[in-house]
Amino acid sequence: MRKYSLILILFLLGGCLENESSELIKGDIMGTSYSINVLGDKRVDQALIDKRLIEINGIFSTWQEDSELSQLNQSPLGEWITVSEELYLLLKSSDEIYKQTDGYFDPGIGRLIDLWGFGSSGGRTELPKIEEIERAFKDSSIKYLVIEDGRVKKLRDIKINLSAIAKGYAVDEVARLIKTSGVENFFVEIGGEVVASGTNKGDDWVIGVERPDNKSPIAVKLKNTSIATSGNYRNFFIWEGKKYMHIFNPESGFPANNDLASASVIHPQSALSDAYATAMMAMGSGKAKMLADKLKLSVLLITNKEDNNQIIKINFP
Repeated sequence: MRKYSLILILFLLGGCLENESSELIKGDIMGTSYSINVLGDKRVDQALIDKRLIEINGIFSTWQEDSELSQLNQSPLGEWITVSEELYLLLKSSDEIYKQTDGYFDPGIGRLIDLWGFGSSGGRTELPKIEEIERAFKDSSIKYLVIEDGRVKKLRDIKINLSAIAKGYAVDEVARLIKTSGVENFFVEIGGEVVASGTNKGDDWVIGVERPDNKSPIAVKLKNTSIATSGNYRNFFIWEGKKYMHIFNPESGFPANNDLASASVIHPQSALSDAYATAMMAMGSGKAKMLADKLKLSVLLITNKEDNNQIIKINFP
């Protein structure tokens, strides 16, 4: 699954017990890189991890023409399609988050993502025409997908793009695999999505959320949880001096243009961290704060001011 960079770079900082053995595993998958730091004497089979990631890619990729999701996107309107348990799970979760966030998380906007040059069809060097935006917008929402009893049915010719939840799901799955190997203390990162389990040589795991003003990263301690960050300064294009980012306003069909530079969410499930962070970037700081309070989410927001980025912490450690 080719993944454009929704996530700011996160830095792994050190622990303190030097006599504990460790293993560092690195690889490339799903259009991005991954790294796994395993502590203790037990080892993890990288071949099993790569196999699982390839399976996930084969379900959720919009870049792979024969993936299950790509096949669903090409299916006819009005027909019930039986889907795999994993695809059904993420579609159902996505629909629930769509409703929780008043539509600001919407994986049914694949046609808009492609039109603006952020999807599998490649990049743009100029703005799309208004009539193109209106046409894509008309067929862009997960509300036009009926999801029930392991089956789905498209009511309009939507294109589903699960990038903003599937990479987090992949991190969760890798963490699950590692735990089944009997490992307690480890750190998984795929393209900036992170799960931290146990401790880092006796201490909490510590990551640093990158800032848009190039000041020192914001240190965040993690233990048995995940974090995902969505930002507007990694994936965008500029046209006539204006920046257009890869996250969209669900009410207009245009890239979101609000006061946020990034949103980081801590949650036990990386898939949900991923989705909520994306929704908050689409809605701006005011609605993001209300959503965090409503769902009791741990959130770190950085506002979009070039000379003085404000840091807002909500229920944040």
